[in-house]
Amino acid sequence: MTRSLLALLMLAASTAFAADVAKGTFHFGNINFEPVDAFAYQDTSADPAKPLTIVLLANFKIDRAAAVNAIDTPGALIDQAGKTDGGAFLVLRVVSAEHCGIYAFLNQAQRQIDLSNSYAAKGVTVTASRVAGECATTKPEKMFDDSYDFHLSYDVPLTAISKPATLTSGGGEPGAVYAGLVKAIQAADWNAAHLLLPPDQVPDTKPKPSEMKGYFHDLGLNYPKTVNVAGGLMKGDSARIEISGTNSEGKKIKGTVAMKKVASGWQVVDQSFYGAD
Repeated sequence: MTRSLLALLMLAASTAFAADVAKGTFHFGNINFEPVDAFAYQDTSADPAKPLTIVLLANFKIDRAAAVNAIDTPGALIDQAGKTDGGAFLVLRVVSAEHCGIYAFLNQAQRQIDLSNSYAAKGVTVTASRVAGECATTKPEKMFDDSYDFHLSYDVPLTAISKPATLTSGGGEPGAVYAGLVKAIQAADWNAAHLLLPPDQVPDTKPKPSEMKGYFHDLGLNYPKTVNVAGGLMKGDSARIEISGTNSEGKKIKGTVAMKKVASGWQVVDQSFYGAD
């Protein structure tokens, strides 16, 4: 056997040994899930000194760049699952060599199920670059009227994910832009507002002067009337700011606003508010 052939065989063997694995089954009620892709990282949000290894198992091809660049990695997969027909994924928590936990996002993330950290782990190895192991129920379990069981295997690289920067009171540049947008909406100022809005909130043509007041009235129903940006997080071209203020009815609200930086500057992506009275 020539040296070159031997080298090729050794390379093939090592490649096969290191091949990424994401397989198994997860049944919950009438839902059957089988992973086709996996993404692993270490979560330091609870305790930086004791990172928790997370393995995301999805039934769709994961957009890794979006997951790495996101402020909230599971949140990025929720977005990806929502855009995938039948999209679902599991957050597998590698708690220890003996135990694991599961958080399931099913039916395009419309159904979320948090299972405990007491399931049986097997063959767990965590190195600086990879994580491998199994997580399974030892018998069928039940949650309310739904029976469930699972047996999942994984052997995937650990991806380093940088932490987002903290935005202090005022929210930095994205916070200032959002506060300016709120004022522009109240003033019905098209020039100041339209580039900061999500594209689906901007008509194809500028409203006529007779339509402008009605357009901004309707738009203002979905935005604060007054706003104070408490702070937030920023990572690359993405930001998430925390706000308080009042809504169009003058009631106190709090919430979160997601923003992204585009060619024209910061732009609102999504926002969620709740009553704070």
